[in-house]
Amino acid sequence: MTVEAAGRRVVTVDRDRLSARLEHEVEAFRESHPRSLELSERSRSSLLFGVPMSWMARWAGGFPVFVQEAKGARVVDVDGHEYVDLCLGDTGAMAGHSPEPVVQALAAQAARGSTAMLPTEDAAWVGEELARRFGLPFWQFALTATDANRFALRLAREVTGRAKVLVFDWCYHGSVDEALAATQYGVVRAARRERRAARSPGADDEGRPVQRPRRARAKRFEARTSPASSPSPR
Repeated sequence: MTVEAAGRRVVTVDRDRLSARLEHEVEAFRESHPRSLELSERSRSSLLFGVPMSWMARWAGGFPVFVQEAKGARVVDVDGHEYVDLCLGDTGAMAGHSPEPVVQALAAQAARGSTAMLPTEDAAWVGEELARRFGLPFWQFALTATDANRFALRLAREVTGRAKVLVFDWCYHGSVDEALAATQYGVVRAARRERRAARSPGADDEGRPVQRPRRARAKRFEARTSPASSPSPR
């Protein structure tokens, strides 16, 4: 659809048509994923938002697909649909889902125990191999990227004696309080999902999130091209 604006014809979006198409696609998704829909509704009685982790609920079709199995770069859901996986577990499965050497190693270790809360000979070997590959002498293991960021922030504060943290604006750095910061109208604010909880300026990491301006700074980096290096118009 086009309209006249300032003497020019401008292409606009037909919102009514767009809404109708979206409704049609959502209904088609529900019809083609009945088992995922059933599991989603069932899970709401025991899981927050019906999913193991809350962000999984933010699925375009109204509910997430439930996975049956994953192998290599492909995922099969409980309704039999096969997908090419472009996420690969946010790099957790960068070598593909369930590669045979990893499956065998995990099965062998599970048979020997997995949560003794003590170091093993394998841990020493992994630390040595990481040092050899990346040239950094000391390593600490973490179960999540959030934990890794939390460790790094605390170590940096101890070494530098500084309290403020600089984060990339509107990038996800895990759920560490200080990293859930972004600028809005030039002011550092908490992420929207936590904004209501950030009421007390004295709250610490054990309780409600602290107010971000006291602990964090968000910075937007923009690539700039000087006029001298701009391409000439043709």
